Amino acid sequence: MSYNPAISWQDREGRMNDEQSKRLSDAADAVVSASEALDEAREALADRRFDSDLERERMQAAQQMTSKIDSAAKRIDEAVRKGTIAAAALARTGAYARYREAIDAVKSGRAAGKAAGEQDGTVNKRAKGTEAVSLLDAALGHAAAIVFGG
Repeated sequence: MSYNPAISWQDREGRMNDEQSKRLSDAADAVVSASEALDEAREALADRRFDSDLERERMQAAQQMTSKIDSAAKRIDEAVRKGTIAAAALARTGAYARYREAIDAVKSGRAAGKAAGEQDGTVNKRAKGTEAVSLLDAALGHAAAIVFGG
């Protein structure tokens, strides 16, 4: 096969080269990891300690929730970035616009997660945490669309 700049990033049958395949694989792995982290944040929202009669237990649940939300936000941010790089390597149209949407959603989710920790009372903390998880779920959807298409 001779070199042709018009198809240098893939072979004549339209297959990805090794670098593109690796980038896409890394991006897909990052999306899966981010999804798992978001599931952990959802589980933290459902922590039974939020319903405890002891303030100390409710506060521990709130701290756990904010930590899990922050972890999910970091992983989603990583997935967005890896996905966008993979999409650019594959010359996917619209990747940058999806990147902007995803990053905006991650920023909003992370801000809501931080605000959850600053709320008065565990009921308010949990409500703000629920909002943060919802925003991060939207960001994860954008990340998945970047990586898997759609």
